[in-house]
Amino acid sequence: MLAMGCPDKPVEKIEEDLFNVSTYVNGLCSFVRSCDTPMTISIQGDWGSGKTSMMNMMKENLQGDVWPVWFNTWQFSQFEMGNALAFSMLDVLLTQLDCDGGARKKILKGLAGFGRKMVKVATDVAISGSAADMVDQALEGDQETDYAAEIMGLKEKFQNAVNTKLEKENKSRVVIFVDDLDRLQPSRAVELLEVLKLFLDCDRCVFILAVDYEVVTLGIREKFGSTVSEEKGRSFFDKIIQLPFKMPVSNYNISRYVQDMMTRMNLPINVENITLFENLIHTSVGFNPRSMKRLFNTYQLLDIVTRATVRDVDDNVRRRVLFAIVCAQMSFEKLYVYLASTRLEADSILALKNPETSQEAIKEIYDEKDNVKLSQEISRVTAFMPYFINALQVDTDENLSDAEIENLRKILKSSLVTSVSNTAGEGDESAVWAERDADRNIVKNTAALLTDIGEFRIWLPRKEREGVRLSDADGYYCWTASSGFDIKLEFYVSRLNTYEVGVSLFVTNNSGGTEDLFFETLGADPLKLSRRPVREDWGRYRYENILRLNDNDPNTAHLIADIVRNAYRTLKEY
Repeated sequence: MLAMGCPDKPVEKIEEDLFNVSTYVNGLCSFVRSCDTPMTISIQGDWGSGKTSMMNMMKENLQGDVWPVWFNTWQFSQFEMGNALAFSMLDVLLTQLDCDGGARKKILKGLAGFGRKMVKVATDVAISGSAADMVDQALEGDQETDYAAEIMGLKEKFQNAVNTKLEKENKSRVVIFVDDLDRLQPSRAVELLEVLKLFLDCDRCVFILAVDYEVVTLGIREKFGSTVSEEKGRSFFDKIIQLPFKMPVSNYNISRYVQDMMTRMNLPINVENITLFENLIHTSVGFNPRSMKRLFNTYQLLDIVTRATVRDVDDNVRRRVLFAIVCAQMSFEKLYVYLASTRLEADSILALKNPETSQEAIKEIYDEKDNVKLSQEISRVTAFMPYFINALQVDTDENLSDAEIENLRKILKSSLVTSVSNTAGEGDESAVWAERDADRNIVKNTAALLTDIGEFRIWLPRKEREGVRLSDADGYYCWTASSGFDIKLEFYVSRLNTYEVGVSLFVTNNSGGTEDLFFETLGADPLKLSRRPVREDWGRYRYENILRLNDNDPNTAHLIADIVRNAYRTLKEY
């Protein structure tokens, strides 16, 4: 039976590596074997980027040349050990160096006598200020203690333990791996780094630490206040770390990994599929190994579910569409909820891949105003959607057919079991959607009659909100006025009741910063209609319900087109 699921466990051996990072492992190990000591190397990267796997492979590669020692701070930090964490690390290291119990006890006792004070002052050289105050406080009332001599004595005892072990094992150096430092509370991580620098910075020792620069910077600020500058945080990091190494996530051999996972999941293996899956991953969860494992685990579960619930879709199509859906579910929650909770329309989906239309579409779906975070999300969604739409295709064109939309709808419905959101699934108020279709046709037919002016684009809301019904529809055209601002002329169709629609006209300043010029040029009533407009200070005239029409009247589109054309001619006079 084929094993399913990807457990979140690090790679233990080089032959298990699917990302082809052996070049980096070999390079680091060559450096470790030949570098001057003491030396401290940091392995940096986001959670799940493979730091532990990298250290495991280095440890295996170094076997025979060095004496490796491993300490996992995560295991000890679960017990809220406080200051005892540093002593536990030292005890583990000394034990793995075969330091006898009596000697270990003396070393730890000596450290405990003043460690609670002194392990916090090693940053003094790098940071000064607050740390200098700590030195004064630590020494106050204890003037008889010669801290420099005590530290040298402890370092000498640790050095003796190192030398004795290396002579016994006939090794050149001790390599101490300290894993999961970035999972500690940042201030605790900084304290452990201080202990390493203060007491263990000894000859013939190489420390390899899984810790990120950002964690160290945050820990410095937790301990010494938010006023500590970035420059001083970097100074402390540079003092502790002699060689920073960043995980080469962008250079991982993703094609090999994806192909291996597709083989395990019995997916069709061809260049087109591998490339599509790789692009879907790259533009959604990214190439973080832990994120990819979660992605494939979720896919495998939903693959089992949809085999039973979606039986009338070609199996290869089902799997491809499902994989694209899972990528969206894991990386774009609000987008996924929108797709899963509304009636899908080809135009609405296609608008998300076009940079000219995606910005407003995503703002509406996410219900957010302009900000840096939203701007980043717009870029990410716009990069992802072409591959998402490609995954839906069952023919050779780039549009979305009714059959492709229906496939997406069925598979989306079954994917809700792994969603963290409480979306109830597709809204199916048939009367509302029938009105939406009717109002869309009115706007579409009207736009077709206005080609002598220009191309009127069609807009429909993606969800209801205050003042906007799902069945509303809008046609708009933009141009640049000779006065120096952009104008948008809109005709807005909104349902008044089951059989009647109201038509409003909006005249909007479509270029920011020119509102004063806009209102000064157009005056109080730019369209000169019998119904005066509401003027909105941010830059719009709103003529509400200037027409009330039956939606089944064959002349509806012509009547709207006539009033829009007259409005355009009037505006052009300005």
